[in-house]
Amino acid sequence: MSGLNPPIPIMIGERVLLRFPTILDRDEFVELRRASREHLEPWEPIPPSGLDLHSNEAFDRELETHNTPESQRWLVCMKDSGAIIGRIALGNIERGPFQNGRFGYWIGSAFAGQGLMSEALSLAVTHAFTSVGSGGLGLHRVCANIMPSNAASRRVLEKVGFVKEGYSEKYLQIQGAWEDHERWARVAQEV
Repeated sequence: MSGLNPPIPIMIGERVLLRFPTILDRDEFVELRRASREHLEPWEPIPPSGLDLHSNEAFDRELETHNTPESQRWLVCMKDSGAIIGRIALGNIERGPFQNGRFGYWIGSAFAGQGLMSEALSLAVTHAFTSVGSGGLGLHRVCANIMPSNAASRRVLEKVGFVKEGYSEKYLQIQGAWEDHERWARVAQEV
């Protein structure tokens, strides 16, 4: 498809960048999800629709909700090669006096444990807290909810400066079972 411009990064770090998905990412995204199924499924809810999160239809959902007032979905890509290695979603964005959003994220199994998601989430938080006038989302607070047994995700949140705020019993249905979750958050620094 000649004449197509490469996707413009939202944020660029030392090793990774964040960008919106495009239709051209479908095959690579779905293949990464499928190759990482065993790594990802223990932590992911089954959508009420029964949607297979490792399918072309799941990628269609990514495209539909990648840039709305309530939801942002960014691919995490290697800076040098452009390879897709994961995804960060910032959903449930609320404006008005709250100015809050909730993060969800995953990384492909071949890329886990290398600090890449910590770098990517740090970029995402920076973008979330950057003022709208400077191209960011202008949020005041972001949060994430993780299962207590997800030590890797806890390390990511700690590295990025999130603070554990509480514990929610039977918070979210994961693979058919109601699972407890820890609530983590970070607030924008006042300048």
